[in-house]
Amino acid sequence: MFPGAGATELELAKRVDVYGSGLKGLAQHAIRRWASAMEVIPRTLAENALGGAEGNEIVSRLLAKHEPEGGEAWGVDIEACFHLKEETDGTLNTSQHSIYDSLAAKSWAIKLATEAAVSVLSVDSIIMSKPAGGPKIPQQAGNWDED
Repeated sequence: MFPGAGATELELAKRVDVYGSGLKGLAQHAIRRWASAMEVIPRTLAENALGGAEGNEIVSRLLAKHEPEGGEAWGVDIEACFHLKEETDGTLNTSQHSIYDSLAAKSWAIKLATEAAVSVLSVDSIIMSKPAGGPKIPQQAGNWDED
């Protein structure tokens, strides 16, 4: 079991980004873009639960809470708008609230999403590398304008 509420994806994004920072060239760019794509899950959870403007703020708060050792379990509090008596910043510790995701479901979802993205990119590169088709214009010998 892994921490739920987007905590696992955010921690994965953080670690992959650190790994990508140590690389050079196109590999660095590709790996860091993959890491930023992982941030979409907690951002979408926050936007759907708390309103569109909150998504980026919640992800920023979560990234700050994931920095110290032991902060891996911080995720999106999708019920933050219902906490009328207590003050909340839209985040919660998923371990304290027993919010977990299945390892099998999470790993397969990430694997299949990555494979789908790679397939789309490879099809796109094939399309871009092929010359445009269509009928060929017949070539006339000599100058066509001479009488």
